[in-house]
Amino acid sequence: MAATFEWDEANGVSQGTTHNRTECNWKNIDDSTTAYSSSPITAGNNSFDKWQFGHFSGTYNQILSGLFAHTSGTIATANMTLKGQPTMTADANRLAYATPSVSTNANLTFDQSGTIDIASGRAVWFGADGPGLAGKAASMTTNPCYTNFLTSQLQTTGSAAAGDTNTLTLTLRYNEN
Repeated sequence: MAATFEWDEANGVSQGTTHNRTECNWKNIDDSTTAYSSSPITAGNNSFDKWQFGHFSGTYNQILSGLFAHTSGTIATANMTLKGQPTMTADANRLAYATPSVSTNANLTFDQSGTIDIASGRAVWFGADGPGLAGKAASMTTNPCYTNFLTSQLQTTGSAAAGDTNTLTLTLRYNEN
């Protein structure tokens, strides 16, 4: 048997969770279901930050060796930056949930606008009690199991070109046994 994996997203003041996400649309609304075309980001503004995380269930002994990276696709303009969470080196590096906002999220310190090989991705840790709660470690044997928040925000300048961005691929790699 193998672990069952799904992408989840937290939204709103009460941190409601939408399960089985298949995309990450940065937009000018805090939800996971409105079409991005209905809530565009205007030049000089930011998207709402996206609070996504991995969720494991099923049959496994251990989840470990997590890495996260922007692995393909390019941001079409120099006037847009995709910011992301710091790498995990200690439990204290995990981001605690904050109600999504269009304000620049100062905790998103990593510029992940450019692509990198997943082998050079930022370390992801795992925990038993949800993505933002204490107890994250490089490996976890609990079931279910959650990654730390893999939060991102698209930030723009007033010179950002109008229109859609290119499609990007954000990759989470992990081992299981």
